[in-house]
This record gives sequence, structure tokens and C-alpha cells, in this order.
Amino acid sequence: MFKGPGRGCLMTFLVLTSLIYKSSQIGSVTPEIIVLDTNGNQKELDGIAIVYNSYVTLICRTVSDEHLLRWLYAPSQDGTFTPLNNTGHITISSQKNEEVSLLLVSVQFNMSGVYQCTNGLASRQIDVHVYGVLNKISSTVHLIKKHEVVGAYSLQINTINSSYHPVVACEFRVGSNGIRYTTVRWRGGKYHVKPNLYKVTESRDEKSGIIWSNLTLLHPSYDQELYGKYYCMFNIVPGTMETAELQISIPPLIHKNERSVNLYSGVKYTYFCDIIAYPPITEPVSWMRNDVPLVIQHNGRISVHDNSENRIHFESKNVLNDQIVFDTIQPDDRAVYSCFVRGAFGNDTAAFFLRVKDRRAPLWPLIGIILEVVVLFIIILIYELKRRERTKREEVGENLVTSSKTPNAAYGIDEASENMLLRQRGDRH
Repeated sequence: MFKGPGRGCLMTFLVLTSLIYKSSQIGSVTPEIIVLDTNGNQKELDGIAIVYNSYVTLICRTVSDEHLLRWLYAPSQDGTFTPLNNTGHITISSQKNEEVSLLLVSVQFNMSGVYQCTNGLASRQIDVHVYGVLNKISSTVHLIKKHEVVGAYSLQINTINSSYHPVVACEFRVGSNGIRYTTVRWRGGKYHVKPNLYKVTESRDEKSGIIWSNLTLLHPSYDQELYGKYYCMFNIVPGTMETAELQISIPPLIHKNERSVNLYSGVKYTYFCDIIAYPPITEPVSWMRNDVPLVIQHNGRISVHDNSENRIHFESKNVLNDQIVFDTIQPDDRAVYSCFVRGAFGNDTAAFFLRVKDRRAPLWPLIGIILEVVVLFIIILIYELKRRERTKREEVGENLVTSSKTPNAAYGIDEASENMLLRQRGDRH
């Protein structure tokens, strides 16, 4: 018999050896769970996410055929495991004792949970998450009809209703055991470049497993990149993603850049009918001069006056015939020109009043100033000549009056001398 410290060490050694032996025994009989995907590939995973109403096969294997393998199910890790039996959505099959397969078909949301394979000695578990897109909602920008006067014509045009904010939304659902593992991301438009243009809101119901994710466009504008396809991407486990496609549409809207254009004859001018629309416009843009349609004739020229050399023609930038080009502006081109576009969700129009000035028009103010100066100079000159002439006449008149009052002045005798002579004559008498 061993006594003292030596005996304690021996007992510890025996216990550890026994535990290691039992652990190795358990490890050798612990089942493994293999996921068989739709392509026949086999993967050993701790958790999988499958789309609602799809299917998946789980295979449980062990190295020993001494113990019968069984499948158990629990709604969550904290739940109670119960044996699984064949149903309309579950098929259990086994061709040998060391392997049993579990086929889940037309998978429902309430089938998500923890699936456990056991042989009585050891067990292995796998988390199964069921998810799907229940609903997706697209949106459309709201426009307001307005009346606008261009030249002598009244038009009905579209403008953006800035008080309405388009919202696209996705509704997902997962099993109750997977809602805390889910994430939703958005892509499309300018969301990654300028996320401040948008607002994302989300609501989760852990009881039903329903997740709503909303993307709001805060400031609709005349930026074509804001409109089109958007994607909400739902992720629950790495490598698994469900994507829903939506769109923010906008009826045809023409950006009204110039409503009045003042040009000199002889210059070149191009007017661009800048169209924002989604779905994209497929029909060509129509044009009018005043109230007369501008039609392309069989010779390729526009039916308009003085256009034998195709001086006025259409070009295409984003939509067919969305530009009108004047190679050389002529005085007779003065008119109201309008473009009209039609799309799947409506139509819009825009117009500009083309005023043509003479190329010499800038000289007229200078010529007017010069003429005013010349006329003013002539008036001053005439006035000065007349003033001098009048002054001379007045001087001559004064001289004549003076001569008539003193007749001896002609002989060199002034008035004082004459008075003295008269007094002297009186004294003599």
C-alpha cells in the first residue's frame, strides 16, 4: 500500500488518465454534421442560413455503428430538445447505422432553430436560420404642375415637390432564433458617395422575426444619379446574403436653365433640353418654333426658314434630338423655341425666348454719345456767336446815343468845356 504524498499523486494520475481515456472515447464517437448544398458539395459548418421555401440536406456521421443516431430539435439553444419524425417538410433516412440524413423541404420560418444529432454518448449541433424577403416597396418622386409664360406663350411645366420625400422599403423575416444576428445594408444611387442625402430607419420584431428597413431620399433634386435601382441586402451568417431590388422613379422633368436668351447675329448657339427621368426616355424629343412643329424632312433638314445649308439642326447628347443647334444666328431666328418629352410616367416641356441683336448694336450707344457732344458743341458755338453779335450791336447803339446828346463832340469839345463857354458869354452881356 502506498502511503503519504506518493499515494495522492498516484490517485491524481489515475483520475486524469481515466478522464483522458473517456474523452478520447467520446471524441471518437462524437458525430459530425455535414451540410449538402444544391450543387452536391459537402461542408462542415456550425450554422447555415437558407431561404424561405427552399430545401437543405443535413448528414450526421459517426465512426461507430454500435449506437443508433437520432435527430433532435429545439427552437433555440436554451430550449428543450425533442426527437424529430418524418413530416411533410422533414424526411429522415438512414442506410447504415453510422450515418443518418435529414432533408428539410419547403422550409418554413418556424423550422429555424437548433438541430442536434446524437448517438446517446455524444452529440453535435447546427444552427439553422430561415430567412426571406416578404415585401419590397419602390417609390416615385412627386412633381407639381405650374404655368410659365415665355415670350407670348403660356406653358405647363413640371417642378419637384420638395415637401415629399421618396421612401423605398424592404420587409425581411427570419426565425426567432436568428433576428439578433441579422444586418441590412443598402446600395444604389449616391448612397455610398453621399450618405447624408439619405436616412435609413429600421424596425425589428423579435417575436415574429420581421425586420423592416427603410431608405428615405431627403432632398430630391435635378440629379439623375439619385434615381434608378436600389438594393437592400440582408445578411445573417457570413457568406449568405439575400438581395431585393427596388427603384426610385421620377417622371420626365426638364431642367429649365435658360428662359430668355439674348444673342448677336452671326454667333453659334446650342440649347440643351436637359431631361431627368427614370425609367429612361426612349422616344425622341419634339421641338416647336412658336406654335409650329420643327420636323425633320426626308432630306435630313429641319423645316424652317433659311435653312438650306442645315444651319439649324438637332443633335443628341443623352436622349435622341435633345439639342437644337444654331450654327449662325440670324435676325429672323427671333422666336420662342420649346422642347417636349414623353415618358412612361408622364411628360414635360421647356422653352426659351431667343432675341437676336444686330452685331453693330454695341456701337449705337457710342455713336449716340458722339452725336450728343457734336450737337451740344454746335449749340454752344451758335449761342456764343449770337451773343458776341448782340454785344457789338449794343456797343454801337450806345455810341450813337452819346453822339446825339453832345453835337460838339465831333469837333473835340466835350460837355464840360461847352458849359464853361456858355457861362463866359453870359458874363459879357
